[in-house]
Amino acid sequence: MKKIKFIALAFLALTLGSCMGDGYADPDLTEKVPASPWGNNSLREKNVISIADLKTQFATIINSDNGYKLIEKDMMIKAVVTGNDVSGNIYNQVSVQDASGAIIIAINGSGLSGYLPVGQEILVNLKGLYIGSYKKLPQIGGVNTKLSDGSLGIGKIERAIWNEHFKILNPGEADASTVVPEEFDLTKLTDAAYMEANVCKLMTLKKVKFASANGTNVWAPDDTNTSLELIDAETGKRINKNNLVVRNSGYSKFANEVVPQGVFDITGIFTRFGNTWQIVLRNTDDLKASETGGTLEKPYTVAQALEKINAGTAGDAKVYATGIIVKVKDVDTGTYGNATFVISDDGKDTEGKTLDVFRCFNIDGAKWTEETKGILVPGKKVVVSGTLLDYNGTKEIKGGNLISIK
Repeated sequence: MKKIKFIALAFLALTLGSCMGDGYADPDLTEKVPASPWGNNSLREKNVISIADLKTQFATIINSDNGYKLIEKDMMIKAVVTGNDVSGNIYNQVSVQDASGAIIIAINGSGLSGYLPVGQEILVNLKGLYIGSYKKLPQIGGVNTKLSDGSLGIGKIERAIWNEHFKILNPGEADASTVVPEEFDLTKLTDAAYMEANVCKLMTLKKVKFASANGTNVWAPDDTNTSLELIDAETGKRINKNNLVVRNSGYSKFANEVVPQGVFDITGIFTRFGNTWQIVLRNTDDLKASETGGTLEKPYTVAQALEKINAGTAGDAKVYATGIIVKVKDVDTGTYGNATFVISDDGKDTEGKTLDVFRCFNIDGAKWTEETKGILVPGKKVVVSGTLLDYNGTKEIKGGNLISIK
């Protein structure tokens, strides 16, 4: 009889265990929800705070560089995964974000993207974990012992501990399309408050080029980590490497791929190393060709050219612009062989809506002659090249050539 009872109890336990594999009772017993095979499904939302509040509470530790502290209070965060180890460029980490800010979670385990895909919302029980920073990069983790000198610092959460501290919300419903990056404001590149508020976020830096891109250089040769410099495509100026770089792992899946040439919008996790922004790509899909203007294929309209000049973002790079000739001011067919004329988008001479094409040469840089100057007449649509500038209140595109006229 005892043997029969034991078998019955074992069968009952097996049955209950199988049910837990399919779902679990909500802590408030309101409904049965799907259970995830990862994490702690018994966690319930309690004492949830924003990431911004978390970083404010531990600001002294985070700003102390390499500091760390045990979180002893009952508190949780509820956030969405924005980056993981899918390409190997991010290693043993995920980035998470809520409406207030973002933070890194360091986990001693691989294959994180398998159960923490981009778009997955998670609940994290912070009590018993550590918070700190490495070179002022805020992160949740464990404690690491430095082998060289035995010093302690913020490190990774052991996987077994991590498994007890997080819960996957709405398993199977992660939607990466809901994770929309913010645009990085390059004018605030050295703004300390801007860095503090936005560090760890998924962001996009628009219209930049890789300084090292030459058709042969790769992302991270010989298994070495690299920091690639960028050029602001709108101004043609290199972005100071002490302020911002693109950081790449020598162990990423794209480490030996060629760095692409062209103008890109770069999306990534915007981390920091001290006071230097480090953009970490999640994969090369984070590179999108910029919708640039001012190119031969897509020249600026007069309105766009004026906008660049008035905003002070024209720079000194060569650009292309198109418009209709309003009037011809001068055509030199002698020593200089250049011409000055005025264009607008509609062919009208409206104040504030015209652009002077100053000292422009003919097609292919040829000088104007008595035979060729006759093509420059009002009403003709042109494409011209040159640099944009404001010369004592006159908006100009200067020092280029006529590209086409019709």
